[in-house]
Amino acid sequence: MFRLIKSTLLVLFSASWLTFSMQTTAQESAKPAFISDALFVYLHSGPSNQYRIVGTLNAGQSVTHLSTDADTGYAQIEYEDGKTGWLPKEYVTYTPGLVSQLETLKAEYANHNEAQMSLVQQRDQLNAQLNQAVAERQTALEQLEQANRAYELLKVQVEATQTSIWQKPMVLGSLILLAGLIFGLLLPMLMPKRRDNERWM
Repeated sequence: MFRLIKSTLLVLFSASWLTFSMQTTAQESAKPAFISDALFVYLHSGPSNQYRIVGTLNAGQSVTHLSTDADTGYAQIEYEDGKTGWLPKEYVTYTPGLVSQLETLKAEYANHNEAQMSLVQQRDQLNAQLNQAVAERQTALEQLEQANRAYELLKVQVEATQTSIWQKPMVLGSLILLAGLIFGLLLPMLMPKRRDNERWM
């Protein structure tokens, strides 16, 4: 009886140890993988097509490779929240397939398009600012030219006014009269002094 219990315990212990070892090995060998570029792949509940189908996977779908059955060539994978299944190992690849690469390229293309649109907008803004600066410069040049014309016109008018003043007879006669009056007032003041000097001599 004791031998039977001992044998039973030994078998149970060995089985549990084997199961634990297999789980540990499976966890250590688990690595990210992808479904190859087939349209879709059937998943089986065991390592051959004799087992029932438990689902399908699309090309390029991300999975986790758990183990490989050397006898049947089937790989066990994990997908969608811890679900597992078996499929031919040739459908499992460790590099992203064309579908996944296409999605990546589409995302990169969209990013490049956004960057290009941003650069185009910046270019348009800079062109608008440049055009505005050119227009303001042109306006300033026109205003400067108008100011120069006004200055030349005013200069001509001032010169004409000065010339016309000297050409008027009344103004000229008044100036002559004023000069004669001043000379007449100064002359008597100078003459007596000369007479006094002559007397003393």
